Amino acid sequence: MSGLTQLLLFAFGALVGSFINVLGSRYSDKDGFKLAVRGRSKCDYCKKLLKWYELVPVFSFLFLRRKCLKCKKKLSWRYPLVEILTGLVFVLVPLKLGQSIPSAIWLFAFLIFILISVIDLRLRIIPDKLTALVGILGVLLFVFYKTTGRFGLVDGTINGSFLGSYAVSFWLGNQNIFLNYAIGVSIGLLFFGSIYFLSKGKAMGFGDVKLATAIGLLLGWPDSLLAFMLAFITGSIYGSVLILRKQKRAKDVIPFGPFIILGVTLVFFFGYYILNSYFAAFGLG
Repeated sequence: MSGLTQLLLFAFGALVGSFINVLGSRYSDKDGFKLAVRGRSKCDYCKKLLKWYELVPVFSFLFLRRKCLKCKKKLSWRYPLVEILTGLVFVLVPLKLGQSIPSAIWLFAFLIFILISVIDLRLRIIPDKLTALVGILGVLLFVFYKTTGRFGLVDGTINGSFLGSYAVSFWLGNQNIFLNYAIGVSIGLLFFGSIYFLSKGKAMGFGDVKLATAIGLLLGWPDSLLAFMLAFITGSIYGSVLILRKQKRAKDVIPFGPFIILGVTLVFFFGYYILNSYFAAFGLG
């Protein structure tokens, strides 16, 4: 992939990220996405209609020095961050998986993940429709590997896993693709479901349970286990920092959806290297 192609993909991804910002900002628990695509973009504070030059991804935010031209109030860093992340997704996913059906599925999955994170951080809600889309993508990925026969042990690694040779230690056999995905789903459903019911919804929302189940179907086994472990590790670190800085109390609720998604992202891009570093630290690498 040439540098120009990557630049064009990033620019297009940033435009998609701008649209994701609109969807995430306008979503409501009552109306869903019904109002998300209606009307022109406005300032979050003074409701001034924005001109085209105020809507150029990333550049407008920097050019305007993070301020509305009319009311001068500072805009959220979320806008350029989402645009940059979406741009990177359009570049990095094809670089990792090439031009393939799995690449297209994962690209769409990351777009949904970004939208889920925006909504969960803003409203502490994970829309069921978005969770269902993640599950559907998992089914499509399963069908692709099943029908093409590309899921299994090849040259010391497992096709469909992001853990490289480490996945072989947990592998259930080339004829057990259904079992591998079923275990991935079970981990998300049973583990997160147990936390939800034992805490009576105080430690985790049911939306997190549904999202983890869908992601278990998308990632399969053993990748889903590492993703969920990383989600709890990063979530715990973040929560501890907030408590130490007295920005949160121990009983305060922190949206967990973004940390589940962060765990998936870390496994997708760095799964093998994370495990390699872990085992190397104990002299087992």
